[in-house]
Amino acid sequence: MQTDQVIFRDDLYPRFEPNQAAIQKYANSIEFLPPIKVNQSNILIDGFHRWKAHQLAGETEIRAEVVETKSEKELKRLAYHLNSIHGLQLTTDEKQRYAQEMIGEMSVADLAAILSVSESTIKNWTSSQRKAIDDETNRRIIDLYLQCYTQEQIAEIVGKPRQTITDKINNFAENGNVAEIGKTFQPLLYNIWNLQKQDNAVDSHFGSFPQLFMENLLWYHTQPFDIVFDPFAGGGTTVDACRKLYRRYWCSDRIVKPGREKHIHQHDIASGLPEAMPKPKFVFLDPPYWKQAEGMYSKDAEDLGNMDLEKFNASMQALIGELCKWKIESIAIVIQPTQYKNNMVLVDHIFDFAEMFTDNYSITMRYILPYSTQQYNAQMVDRAKAENKCLALNRDLVVWKLKGM
Repeated sequence: MQTDQVIFRDDLYPRFEPNQAAIQKYANSIEFLPPIKVNQSNILIDGFHRWKAHQLAGETEIRAEVVETKSEKELKRLAYHLNSIHGLQLTTDEKQRYAQEMIGEMSVADLAAILSVSESTIKNWTSSQRKAIDDETNRRIIDLYLQCYTQEQIAEIVGKPRQTITDKINNFAENGNVAEIGKTFQPLLYNIWNLQKQDNAVDSHFGSFPQLFMENLLWYHTQPFDIVFDPFAGGGTTVDACRKLYRRYWCSDRIVKPGREKHIHQHDIASGLPEAMPKPKFVFLDPPYWKQAEGMYSKDAEDLGNMDLEKFNASMQALIGELCKWKIESIAIVIQPTQYKNNMVLVDHIFDFAEMFTDNYSITMRYILPYSTQQYNAQMVDRAKAENKCLALNRDLVVWKLKGM
């Protein structure tokens, strides 16, 4: 083949520096050199010094043997193996560097065979890398498990046996960070939850639910690794709280915020419960507040915030009815009463929702979430004074529980 057709990739070359003396020596005896090895794409596998010797000697052609490779891993493995058994041998430092680079893709036994060293040497060279790999694998297993991947799916993704996944999850629950949550988390002790300002910098949209409140809700009404469903996930407060407290989550929304696609599924709850979702133990409903949320999320007439009250309640009735049929253990709803701006008549939605639950459910806790007085502008305050009306300044957070659970 033509010498200028050879493709050299530095990341595949195992040596720290080319040996210029070897290149000069080979250039003086071109006719005696064996062929270089390239793959089907002309990528150089073995024979760097011979190739450079031909260039140094001004040769435009070089004998080459084509070896088909099916993957990057096979390409690297072959390049190092050939360099370790003939020609200008790899130094100990070069072998060690290769072992450290490839330990995530090859076993200790494979590396020992390729580099012609003992398995104990490979283990010694790669001790810190193997620990880092194990730590990252464990982190990924838990991360996928929290996203509601099954253990079979996780085993396939990370390339580990199903029993290994089970053992790592159980060990994490018993000895890992899950066991430490109870020692560090400080729950709110009373059922009036108040904040001076929004605490979640990544979810500061209209009507967003503070992460501190979500963490407390999960703390009181779920256990680690329980599945939590939030069909109005918004900016991802539920996701972040679940990840912090090691609750599994299946979150969705009509429109997913950019950057949240990995953790929030695109789904319109008005079309029914997601078919792919595993049965949750806890459901959190934070629907767009009727009238107050009008036009805040979209201009779509099917957006709950843009519906009239009758259709809004019908949509929520359908959703709550489906959840009751599924016998979800706990269902939480947060919503603010609506106070019409034109006549200041109060519509307290939480009482409407209470009538939507079947007799199998009862209220287990009610939390009051006061807003800041900045919720109302000066004109609204003046009008309330003039008309002798009291302004609503709270959201209701009510948790229903399946009887007998």
